[in-house]
Amino acid sequence: MTEQIRARHTEAVKRSGYWPLRTDCNDRTEQERHGVPQSIRFEDGAALFNGNDSTIVLPDLTETDGTLPFTMSLEFQVDDEGGFLPGGLGSRFSNERMEGWHLSVLTQAGVTSSQPNWRNLQFGWSTGKAADVWKDWGSPGNSRFIGALCVYSGDLYAGTFDDARDGKGRVHRLDEDGSWVDCGNPDNSNMVMSLVEYKGRLYAGTMRYKAGGSQIDGSANVEPGGRIYRYEGGQSWTLFAELPVEGNDSVGAMTVYDNRLIAMSFYPYGIFAFDENGDCEPLGAPGPEGTTRTHTLAAFQGRLFVGCNESAGVYSRTLQDPWEYCGNVPNCDQVYCFSVYQDEFLMGIWREARMYSYDGGTQWSDRGMMASELEVMGVSVFNGKLYGGTLPGGHVYRYNGNSDWELAGVLEPQDPSIKYRRVWSMAVYKGQLFAGTLPSGKVWSLQNEPLATCDSSLSGQWHRATVTYDLKQLSLYLDGQFVSSAPFPDSDRPTLSGIPLVLGQGPQCHFSGKIREVEIYDGALSAEEIADMYS
Repeated sequence: MTEQIRARHTEAVKRSGYWPLRTDCNDRTEQERHGVPQSIRFEDGAALFNGNDSTIVLPDLTETDGTLPFTMSLEFQVDDEGGFLPGGLGSRFSNERMEGWHLSVLTQAGVTSSQPNWRNLQFGWSTGKAADVWKDWGSPGNSRFIGALCVYSGDLYAGTFDDARDGKGRVHRLDEDGSWVDCGNPDNSNMVMSLVEYKGRLYAGTMRYKAGGSQIDGSANVEPGGRIYRYEGGQSWTLFAELPVEGNDSVGAMTVYDNRLIAMSFYPYGIFAFDENGDCEPLGAPGPEGTTRTHTLAAFQGRLFVGCNESAGVYSRTLQDPWEYCGNVPNCDQVYCFSVYQDEFLMGIWREARMYSYDGGTQWSDRGMMASELEVMGVSVFNGKLYGGTLPGGHVYRYNGNSDWELAGVLEPQDPSIKYRRVWSMAVYKGQLFAGTLPSGKVWSLQNEPLATCDSSLSGQWHRATVTYDLKQLSLYLDGQFVSSAPFPDSDRPTLSGIPLVLGQGPQCHFSGKIREVEIYDGALSAEEIADMYS
């Protein structure tokens, strides 16, 4: 960036901090507010963050404490192919208060059966003051069950179960006018249980869903699923792979780990790793006999984790090493979901709607129970907070720390004829938390505090993220181009004095990748100025 281009700025907005991070953490402006590194290496002219404990702590900068407008800009490259989450680029966020702002890259897997967010850039601010507002987006098609939600290429997709006699599992896309667009049925089975983005394409896993487990009437359509399809646009799907397991009729959870698409069978047992050509490497099944049914998949700190049925708990492995037992907890017959929050790996269980965090080895710590509910399914990090969806009430709860969960929404109406009401799927999209349910087959969204999102996945190349705060709204830019904004109510304006600005950390987890060319401006640059400077 040349000084001639910099000179185009309005005189009212000046660069007040500049950390090139090429060989050190020093501030190159006259203020000399140098960063303090932890577990940082410099490689190829950038700071390397290990995804575990790497940070650069900057001083308590008045410009970014919420009382004044500011701009922050930085270049980054995600490195998550080894099973680490991309995480936080920079934040002034208190984990204890769960308040502050964050610039993060959100990837979520283990949301029961899907991977709803993949490398989605976000700029959000949690204040703890905004009211929860839920919106009903209706039922896509004839759905009774939203098995999957996935953000892909700027849109939100839903995988559904249809219990009509000729009902087929379909994928629907949420249109700009709020209607659901039918994207077709990949095969003739009754459910699309899993959606995932892999190598820039959308994939769907199909199933013959046996609805008796949800205590609702089953489908007369008994066509087996058990196949993975790639979306070609419109209502067109191409067969990618079929799970090579005896009695195959169902694809359960899918995720991306170590550059492979990982898929598991839901009713039979077996977990498989596929490359982009559809070539398969069987990973077996966990448990002493290798015949344990499994429910959910997620990557954390370089390992692939699986949650099991039949009181088997949790196992993990790499592609090179076999499954290792990671323990179980009291009153747990099934592990239904995983999440990563505040650098902890979490699981949600049945027969109590309780969350636990992984301590290593076979040890887990209790993180509290969601009232008197019986099971945690959909779970999501949303703008610095952790949310969980439950059975049998069809509720959503928000984590307040110290094992405390508060009710944030009731998405399924009470009905004495329905035993189990589920909030199974979740995704963060357009600054809102979306959730899919059973048995109404509806999609809802929660909006509260300001969050600007980029709803298309980042490539593995270098990018520049720029964020502005002008006291009235947050704005997010990627590679010099405006992406989205979110209003910031005057009554919610926070003060973050005493909370440092930390590079490489966010409310979900530490960053894995490289960062360089960090800049702070003492005002909110315009879209035109940002486009001129960084395009």
